[in-house]
Amino acid sequence: MGSPFLSYTRLDEALRLILSGLSPLGWEEVPLEEACGRVLFSDLLSPADFPPFDRSAVDGYAVRAEDTFGAGENSPRRLRLVRGKAGPGRAVEVMTGQPLPPGADAVVMLEHTRRKGKILEVLAPVTPGKNVSGRGEDVRKGERVLEGGRRLGPAEVGMLACLGLGRVRVFRRPRVSLLSTGSELLVPGERPRPGKIPDLNLPSLTCAVLSCGALPVPLGRCPDERGELRRRLGEGVEKGDVVVVSGGSSVGRRDLVPGVVEEEGELLFHGVNLRPGGPTAFGRVGGKPVFCLPGFPAACLLSFTFLVRPALRLLQGLPPDRGLRRVEARLARKVASSLGRVDVVRVRLVERKGELWAEPLRVTGSGILSSLTGSDGFFTVPEDTEVVGEGERVEVELWEGISPAPGRARPA
Repeated sequence: MGSPFLSYTRLDEALRLILSGLSPLGWEEVPLEEACGRVLFSDLLSPADFPPFDRSAVDGYAVRAEDTFGAGENSPRRLRLVRGKAGPGRAVEVMTGQPLPPGADAVVMLEHTRRKGKILEVLAPVTPGKNVSGRGEDVRKGERVLEGGRRLGPAEVGMLACLGLGRVRVFRRPRVSLLSTGSELLVPGERPRPGKIPDLNLPSLTCAVLSCGALPVPLGRCPDERGELRRRLGEGVEKGDVVVVSGGSSVGRRDLVPGVVEEEGELLFHGVNLRPGGPTAFGRVGGKPVFCLPGFPAACLLSFTFLVRPALRLLQGLPPDRGLRRVEARLARKVASSLGRVDVVRVRLVERKGELWAEPLRVTGSGILSSLTGSDGFFTVPEDTEVVGEGERVEVELWEGISPAPGRARPA
């Protein structure tokens, strides 16, 4: 049994079908050291002012500002060094972050003083509040400091620690079952044999899943056998929140995956107007989303980027888009497309006279992985456009880890 596609589903409709059945996963609580890269589950309100008291912003001496007025290098103001409480004619030594002593309203920086025994010479005046971080200056009690749905980075984790939190609620990371199909596949590094090729997709998809913040559950490789495929699909549904199968998604005699998905559950579409990536299918088995991606490596990764990545982001409480950085560039060479199809044009970024240009790569097939490794990103030609002319501005989406800075772009 098979499910040959007779027409292509539009890309936007395919995305609608995928996302309409999904909602963010529940929350889990993790320690701060495991929070980086996770997505905050709900808005976070500060339980207290921070800093919780007036504190010194520098190393120096806490004083009454009025005692320093008129101070200069040749006319220093002399104050008596004391401990504990400042007051008229008195100064208290403080370190950065220490509470401001009672009686003080400013701090003189260490380098603007001279110390002579128990006498402090102040060489520059300060005004009230100078070099002091006031209570609640950073965060006020009850203030929303982080919004739910925000990915936590170093600054956000630091803020959590600042608020005295040791653990935080985040969206659960989706588990993604990954299965490569094809009787011709070898484990990478395995001794070559006639008619066999190394499996590129499983390692690539594992990396792609991790880059989305999700958890890969590699299930290995499966031959083109209906019974074994059915068994492995069931294993994937049991172990993962999402199942991604590469290979066997087209309409050939050995392309069994969409048919098995239809037998075990429901098949929502088979074929998308995306190039490369047309023979992509999607369905549900046991209530779990199942993606059937092309076996050709470039088509497989691009289908993942356009269809799977938004779904994994949604499950983590992020916007259901590709989430890639974008830069504007001029197109270095005319690109022709076909009406009714969304073309993904892989490009290299080059700099010409201070301006960024996108240079299309010449690609001959969906399996050409070098079209991805040799590119900085891609832009899409919409389905209603036949030609994008040389010199036109295009929006380039950058592969993760690629910087649009001139230092990264290659000179023309």
